[in-house]
Amino acid sequence: MQDVDLLQQCRSLSSRVKAFVKRTVAEADGLAEDVRSLQRSIDTTEQAAQESGDGLVQEQMAAARQVLRGNGPGGDLRKLCHKTNPKLLRFLLGKSTKVLTLRPEESLALKEEYHSFRDMASYVMILWPAVLLYGMNRAAQKMVGNEPYSLAPTVMAGVQVFLVWLAYVYTAAALRENILVVNGSNIRGWWITHHYLSLVTCIIMLTIPVDSQAWTMFCPKFLRWTVFQAVVMMVQNWYQRRRMYTRIALGKDSAMDVVTGETSGAEGQLWLLYPMLVVLQMWQMVIGGEMVLRTAPAMQSLEGWLDMEAHESDLRGQRGIFLTGSLFALMGLLNFGHTVATFVQKSCRRRRPKKTEQGSKAKQSKLQ
Repeated sequence: MQDVDLLQQCRSLSSRVKAFVKRTVAEADGLAEDVRSLQRSIDTTEQAAQESGDGLVQEQMAAARQVLRGNGPGGDLRKLCHKTNPKLLRFLLGKSTKVLTLRPEESLALKEEYHSFRDMASYVMILWPAVLLYGMNRAAQKMVGNEPYSLAPTVMAGVQVFLVWLAYVYTAAALRENILVVNGSNIRGWWITHHYLSLVTCIIMLTIPVDSQAWTMFCPKFLRWTVFQAVVMMVQNWYQRRRMYTRIALGKDSAMDVVTGETSGAEGQLWLLYPMLVVLQMWQMVIGGEMVLRTAPAMQSLEGWLDMEAHESDLRGQRGIFLTGSLFALMGLLNFGHTVATFVQKSCRRRRPKKTEQGSKAKQSKLQ
């Protein structure tokens, strides 16, 4: 008799779960349609206010848009409208995998884990290359003095392992950022694309022979640049996170906004973070350009394209460095362009409220 009661309870509970899931899906679809309708209404009203020059309405629509983006108690409302995952998630996880979190605490946990991941990556990107640089300098001194036990093979194996770890970091960062975008974070598409290009660069460097003269010339420069990149990341993580919490409290940023490659635009960054970013990106372009110029003749030679190259030839290493340098210079150039664009955009935003306030005062004085 008790077995029959337990079976009936299981069936009843299963029916309740089915009804709950059906009701949840229907309500989520209805809310998504309401969000899309509200977005269209805000766009229409904002456009009409811009044409009429009504600054007060523009401010109200901007505040309404901030609520849609996560400044309200319900978090980012736009994530209910996501029907498909970004391309990277579809490619690696499949089309049917769902990464949307409805609970605000789960979304915030994703954000905090991403910040912790960036902190961990920046520490490793300082310590590991520093040890490798010391090992390379020691090995070079040993070789010059014809001394034994230079440990050069061990050091180069460490470089290869570091490149594998970098490939993991860029893949994991791109995955995490795509998931954060689905859950309401505002991350510029370029900074995710930058991780794709960085991953491709690491894969190309892994194919370069470790005894290549071109690789020996490029590797120390790459490691030094990586150390400085990690220092910039640490400054970004420390400064932007503090600034972001302040902006979230003021309602200027969403609770799901994260520290990424782009800057927050605070005035203190003009004297610290922006110069560091510019130096980093210009240095990246210089390294990439130098590698391209030095190895360009290897791309023009017909040897090694259709037949195997000579054993003593360094064409494979030079061509790998040419591709790496090209991607390096391209990323530096595009990073610099997006940094300048972000700076200009943030500067315009700081001036816009003053103009809107002056327009509202002028309109009120006319009405009086």
